[in-house]
Amino acid sequence: MEISDYQDQVIIEIKKLREKEGLSQAKLSEILGISRGQMSNIENPNYTHKYTLKQINAICEHLNYPIEKIFNPDMKTSTECSRAIREVIKNIIKYE
Repeated sequence: MEISDYQDQVIIEIKKLREKEGLSQAKLSEILGISRGQMSNIENPNYTHKYTLKQINAICEHLNYPIEKIFNPDMKTSTECSRAIREVIKNIIKYE
């Protein structure tokens, strides 16, 4: 299974956010409850590992960052739209 360009963009956005917040891969792996190796593989473009939606949500909640900005960094949304998007994502996570 090959990682898509969109998945790669999401991983890059999270990496930029992680670095901006001063989090190491080790600390983020701790937050997510995954191994350091798995964390490293997620950010390595040579591997097909990727974040789950549940992990992306956990990162955003931990950093108090709007999850919709991970999927569309240029998005400028109203508060109501942001809440609706977060609610949909939470429901998708429950479905996983």
